[in-house]
Amino acid sequence: MDDISYIENQFIKADSLIGEGKVSEAKELLEEILNENPDFGKAHNHLGWIYATKLSNYEKGEYHYKLAIKFDPKYPASYLNYTYLLVDTAKFDEAKKLIDIALTQVEGADKASYYSELARIYEFERDFIQAYQLYKKSSDLAFNPTYIENMKTNMKRVKDKMSTFEKIKLTFK
Repeated sequence: MDDISYIENQFIKADSLIGEGKVSEAKELLEEILNENPDFGKAHNHLGWIYATKLSNYEKGEYHYKLAIKFDPKYPASYLNYTYLLVDTAKFDEAKKLIDIALTQVEGADKASYYSELARIYEFERDFIQAYQLYKKSSDLAFNPTYIENMKTNMKRVKDKMSTFEKIKLTFK
């Protein structure tokens, strides 16, 4: 078996371990993969996810997401995971730039999720009309009924935050 095939099989195993909730075992395996093949982007993505979501170490998560994108710029999951981290840490300008890159340059990007994240940014920034329109766009691009209902809930929440003037303005857009 060649090295690449072995590394890919190890990555699949690490991915399965994450799915089974065996995060510490997955982390160890991902670190082994990167010790042998430091430019394996998907492993950096998964390690970034572990650091960001399971260990709340956003700095290390960001470091690995950047490496994931550098080494595997066609892997869409890295962009979305990194976007979540940037929005959650209120790095809105960076998130907007990354979202733009993902929407325009990454094949297979989950457009509904990116528009939802953009909407979250605009909601944080209190631009409720823009947030509402982006949640609507996200809903229009989605296929999952539960996701669509969540977007409708988000739209209602944002509309409830709007002033009367904003609600009137929204009607004419």
